[in-house]
Amino acid sequence: MKFDELFEQRSLVASKLKDCIRDMGYTKVSFAAKADISRPTLDKLLNGSIDSKSSFDRHLQKILKLLNMTVEDLMLYHSAPSKLSTATVYSQNAPMDHEMNETAKTQYNLLLDVIDLCAIYY
Repeated sequence: MKFDELFEQRSLVASKLKDCIRDMGYTKVSFAAKADISRPTLDKLLNGSIDSKSSFDRHLQKILKLLNMTVEDLMLYHSAPSKLSTATVYSQNAPMDHEMNETAKTQYNLLLDVIDLCAIYY
């Protein structure tokens, strides 16, 4: 596939980019900074909603250079299998009769709030 044809395949490119970024361990913020792209522009690229071909081409070239990939590498990229099931197993290892003290409950609830905020912004 030629670079010039990618704009017409924005949604497929977006899906492949999301997989690459996630599999390489980047957050959107860290990836945008490293690629020298604004976070809103990265969001548009990852949503397939960027409507300027010149902007799309310019930013995609930066991304491919950072990822050290060709157009063909990107389009043939397959996501690594998710490891979420392993993490879930270890989260339920407390004894059956265990109860958290009040300080731990407060800290745990704060942590859940932070995770919810991260889900909104990242």
